[in-house]
Amino acid sequence: AVLSMERFTTMQTSRGCPWPCVFCDIPVFNEGKWRSRSPQHVTAEFKYLQALGYGSVYFVDDHFLLQPKRIEAICQGVVDNDITIQWGCEGRVDSVAQHLFPAMAKAHCRTLMFGVESGSQKILDRLQKEQTLAEVNTAVVNAKQAGIEIVHGFFTVGNPDETVEDMQATFDLASTLPLDTFGFNRLCVYRGTPLWQEYVKRGLVSEQTDWYKYFKCSEIDPTCLPGPTINAVRQAGLRRLFIYKLLHYPAQTYRLLRRFLRYMPVRDVVYLLVKPFLGQKKGATKAEVLSRAVEHGAMKDAAANLTQLADEVLDHVLQESKAERLRIQRDAEGRRELPQVTVR
Repeated sequence: AVLSMERFTTMQTSRGCPWPCVFCDIPVFNEGKWRSRSPQHVTAEFKYLQALGYGSVYFVDDHFLLQPKRIEAICQGVVDNDITIQWGCEGRVDSVAQHLFPAMAKAHCRTLMFGVESGSQKILDRLQKEQTLAEVNTAVVNAKQAGIEIVHGFFTVGNPDETVEDMQATFDLASTLPLDTFGFNRLCVYRGTPLWQEYVKRGLVSEQTDWYKYFKCSEIDPTCLPGPTINAVRQAGLRRLFIYKLLHYPAQTYRLLRRFLRYMPVRDVVYLLVKPFLGQKKGATKAEVLSRAVEHGAMKDAAANLTQLADEVLDHVLQESKAERLRIQRDAEGRRELPQVTVR
């Protein structure tokens, strides 16, 4: 998120996401439930942070765009209380709250991040994202038309059963979307997720697999492309995407660079520009090794506990997740298939 880091903090207004993405552990940790703070409580914290001098807040909610009435009340509370803090959040592209994008922009939402994942409908279905490529395009266009300054797309590569053609389709989609920023990360098969449980049943991974290996995703997932192939296709795709954006969206690229330079050292901005053209990094830095060692020690026991989930427990969580999702959708305002917002 391109927010000012000088007076920056985070806030959590809700927990959980009731969608069934097979690579995600959030439904497992939250038992398929979604819990939220009241709009009044969120507004009160906004006022408190502004009094302390904060200027930027990022919502670390798993899915902020879930309940339209709540979003509308939060935005109205920000406006009514003259709160000037700029903020960012994450959400799904099939959110029924897209008609509130203009209200979010008016309430100083500057960054909106979408989990796009793939440009291949086959892969989206394999991941059980329950979204379409048409919904991806509509959400991104609506956000930009509403005046959201930075719209970011999360993409994953190295997905199960993914081909080189699927990866190339992902970069092709990213080039056609009016995204300001994007990230392409390796998909990892985390213990306790539906994908991990599936692989255990199929004998593709062992319960004794060391949790530390999740740092080397290709060693965990035997169904994805080889690591060197994924890295080569990703590097080539990033170079092609960078050049495409530079040639076809020069004004957008210029505005984005100016915003980066406002909040980041010049050397960091230069690194971002040349990174797509650099070769694959060899090894890890000392700081990365230490960070991974600390996280490994802290997470290994929790991961082992997740691995012991019985099939009936996981099935119960997924059913609860589905029921929660249907309940929220019934209560939500608007329709699932929304027309693009026309902003005057």
